[in-house]
Amino acid sequence: MRLIGIFVLVFSLGIDTLLVAVALGAAGVVSKLRIVAVFTTAEACTPIVGLLVGYLFGYGLGHWASILGGALLMAVGLWQFVHEGDESEPQHASQLAGWTLLITAVSISLDEFAVGFSIGFLHIPVLLTMALIALQAFIVTWFGLKFGARLRPCFGEWVEKLPAVVLGLLGVWMLIDAFVRR
Repeated sequence: MRLIGIFVLVFSLGIDTLLVAVALGAAGVVSKLRIVAVFTTAEACTPIVGLLVGYLFGYGLGHWASILGGALLMAVGLWQFVHEGDESEPQHASQLAGWTLLITAVSISLDEFAVGFSIGFLHIPVLLTMALIALQAFIVTWFGLKFGARLRPCFGEWVEKLPAVVLGLLGVWMLIDAFVRR
């Protein structure tokens, strides 16, 4: 795979992160630096985990990783949708933290897991690819949060539900894609 192919691969991995970051920015998240750090770390580490799992267990988990990722995104999206605006709940989309932040980051990083899973067989430079994935995650998350924040005034109150809807739809798309490719 040539360098241009690596760039295309890395760029394509950032689309889901960008969509989630724009939705979170539009919802008015407070802790942008924490979200950037967690998303970047998750996106950079999951290919390494995928590479290790690929060496240990073979190709069997690739398809199931997509299914798990889609199911997790749908579950987090549903949970956020139901609990957003619930005054008894201390955490809202604007305060994404803790387990919700971690599960969201891991869920949008499972495509990187699948890439890491097969990276050894693609004969591409592992360290360069990991560095580019981390850089891409940082840039698209930061840009998405900033761009989403600029969109917030255009959409009004209902924008608080946007991250939940985006996560849920992304999960549905991942599940459909996983079953169609099978």
